[in-house]
Amino acid sequence: MKRRDARHYSEEELLLHLLAEDTPLLSLEIAAHTSECSECAAVLAEYREVVAGIPEWTAPAIEEREWDQVRSELLDLFRQGRASGRRGAIWHWLRRGIDFAWNYALDNPLPTVVYITAATLFALERTITTFRLEKVVPATGELLEILRQML
Repeated sequence: MKRRDARHYSEEELLLHLLAEDTPLLSLEIAAHTSECSECAAVLAEYREVVAGIPEWTAPAIEEREWDQVRSELLDLFRQGRASGRRGAIWHWLRRGIDFAWNYALDNPLPTVVYITAATLFALERTITTFRLEKVVPATGELLEILRQML
């Protein structure tokens, strides 16, 4: 590949290359390109550092006192709505809960992503097991074993 014909690869392409999720041909092209292009090599090195550090990430604990306070407030709102006979009280209660979860996710994006990933993996594992997809599609059995190791 001549340098004047080369293009910079997108961050998505570089990340897929790092995770070995690209095609063999594209993988060779990116490897050759990053050996010549310091800009793309720097992005790839940064991603490599981030991916290597993922196992060390932790999710901050939410204090029990904070959970108790929010739960108490939501229960009070729910009870007030039921006592007054307001039909929309349950929606107000649900909205407050969703607002709390949304604000937590915005303040703590990494733990939220970890939780969503774990929940997705759990759901995928349960779907494969429930429908016995490992018997229908043999490769699903390998995926199931990987999921079980991750969970």
